[in-house]
Amino acid sequence: MESVEGGRTMKHERQRIVRFAAGQLPAEAPSGTRRGSKEWVLEAIVGMIRDAGERESDVVLFGEYANLFHRSLSPRKEDYEADAIPGPFVEAVAAAARRYRINVGLPVLGRYRRTVSSYVVYLDRKGSLAGVYQKTHPTIQEQSLGIRGGRDLKIIELDFGRVGTMTCMDIEYPEVAQTLMLRGAEVLFFPHVQSGWGEVNWEIRYRARAIDTGLPIVSACYGYPEGEWRPGKMLGRSGVIGRDGGILGDLGRSIGIITCDVDLVKGRRTEFYFPMKLDRTLAVKASRRPELYRDLANPSFRKRALRLLKKSTRRTS
Repeated sequence: MESVEGGRTMKHERQRIVRFAAGQLPAEAPSGTRRGSKEWVLEAIVGMIRDAGERESDVVLFGEYANLFHRSLSPRKEDYEADAIPGPFVEAVAAAARRYRINVGLPVLGRYRRTVSSYVVYLDRKGSLAGVYQKTHPTIQEQSLGIRGGRDLKIIELDFGRVGTMTCMDIEYPEVAQTLMLRGAEVLFFPHVQSGWGEVNWEIRYRARAIDTGLPIVSACYGYPEGEWRPGKMLGRSGVIGRDGGILGDLGRSIGIITCDVDLVKGRRTEFYFPMKLDRTLAVKASRRPELYRDLANPSFRKRALRLLKKSTRRTS
């Protein structure tokens, strides 16, 4: 893009500034909440959509299983009630997206095309269904609840850009972020319910995926009223990571939303393999040697590991 100023031609670098919001919903239901009640959950989600919309955010992301009243912490199988996609719960959130003219990433325990799983439902500014991502790496506990893993690492097209999704356990595997990068993702969304595994462990993976791909990451988890968080509870820390792994914004442990502006055009420029400064994401793609990585797609390693784990489980039971 060029403009004329004082007889001089000025070149302006193209920009695409996106205002990302992460909503850190309450980790626990208010005291006195009836078991299974979702009214308070929906009220909290709509309130944060309103706040993010009033901040002129382009999109707001919530934590995994945002529709569950217990945030996936219940030992009772009957407490895991899946919402239909589309259905009343999703449609109520869609109405808020439409009212406040904002894209929404809504993670739910849902039933989509007759399959129960952990989904991220993407709603556009009109409240229309823009896409659905199915978690690809459900935990063993989730699988015991009937949750099935997805078969595709989808890219969701929204009006501000292309979104790749890593839901909770998906981030354990660098291949997920790498594949989403190769498929053209411009930003990675990371909704999760994270606790107990160690904060250093979590933060290193989270920031490393940005460095691996040269892509920004938006994270959303759950929070607590001031003074109630302690080690072992959900980490919170909803926020945004820059392309170089630096923390651009972090909400800490509290309940609320955080917003952060990121230019999706201005990539990270580094000397990566090539003897000049280039866009890191493009350089990573160009420098890959997929012929060396065939074992990553070889199912025999997974099958052998499953056999060994089953033997180990029998010995210790």
